[in-house]
Amino acid sequence: MHVRELTNLPTPDFAFDPSVPGACVTGVRPYRKGTFRLNSERVSGRFVVHNYGHGGAGITLSWGCAAKVQDMVRQFLATSPQTEAAVLGAGVMGLTAATMLLDLGLKIRIFSDRKLTDTTSFKAGGQWAVSVVETAMNQQDLKAIIKTSYTTFKDSIGKGFGVCERPNYCPKPADGLEMVLNLLPGLLPARQRLDRLPFQNHTQPGFLYRTLLIEPPIFLPRLKNDLEARGVTFVDKRFASKADILATVPQKIIINCTGMGAKKLWNDTEMAGVRGYLAMLPAQPALQYLYSRNGYLFPRSDHVVIGGTTDPGEDEDLNPAKCKELVDVLAAAFGRLAQVPMPVDHIDHPRNRRLADPRLSVSD
Repeated sequence: MHVRELTNLPTPDFAFDPSVPGACVTGVRPYRKGTFRLNSERVSGRFVVHNYGHGGAGITLSWGCAAKVQDMVRQFLATSPQTEAAVLGAGVMGLTAATMLLDLGLKIRIFSDRKLTDTTSFKAGGQWAVSVVETAMNQQDLKAIIKTSYTTFKDSIGKGFGVCERPNYCPKPADGLEMVLNLLPGLLPARQRLDRLPFQNHTQPGFLYRTLLIEPPIFLPRLKNDLEARGVTFVDKRFASKADILATVPQKIIINCTGMGAKKLWNDTEMAGVRGYLAMLPAQPALQYLYSRNGYLFPRSDHVVIGGTTDPGEDEDLNPAKCKELVDVLAAAFGRLAQVPMPVDHIDHPRNRRLADPRLSVSD
């Protein structure tokens, strides 16, 4: 669909002081080479379901993967009298899986060595898009996961989960959204071609997508509060190894949502951290859109979040210079700063295309 030129939308205020506490954030995406892990196995008399390695698409795929976890546990319960389950990890994968397991009548205990605010999920930007993830899953299963996730999030709009619909403006096709349009035509509104993006200093054609924005600082605490209200207990626990888990966790059903922790705990050599830097600008309520160009700009109710780097690594050290660079790149795109070089480790850089484009790794 082609749309003629639109009236300019408000320009962000790019004023940014990286020295302000909380202005810079570093998160490590739990990226797994080849495919994320979503399967079950029997280990020392336990039924273990693995649900990790979703890279930058954890929130996006969360409800769909949780539904698959529920299906696997339901099948196990058909021949087992178990009434309890342990969930390892309190990020979005652990919280959504626990939520759906409650519907099976199980008593749930969640083990985590991180506070909710320290999880990678809490640090995420929050756009619903299948990005920085690989999957060798068959097409039908992948479609089911994506559809379940999207429809569950969409059904929660206006119910206190921090979910809303937003347009995303891009100068070129957005890989994470194109994948969804190709796999599931009609799930998202059709992409629109624009004569130009409706912003100051933008003169080239572009694209308009309509997707969802999930605000982690609202969504994740809501999940945790709802779980606690339904009797789920949270245990602060750091495990040293798989043997430690099996010796410590009494439940016979274990849901492994440990993200990057699975590299050590389950000796998963396919795990490779993909670090992302975020610049957190003050909230700007007038901005009711998402923007992706050499980085992303996601205005939320708490901050305007600017990010989009894919820097290999697993440490979470802050990098104020990198955050300032991200802000400057987008400020230049809006004519608020002289043009600056694009970060070499940016998600749109050619050497990151394998990470950035799920279509290159989805099995037919």
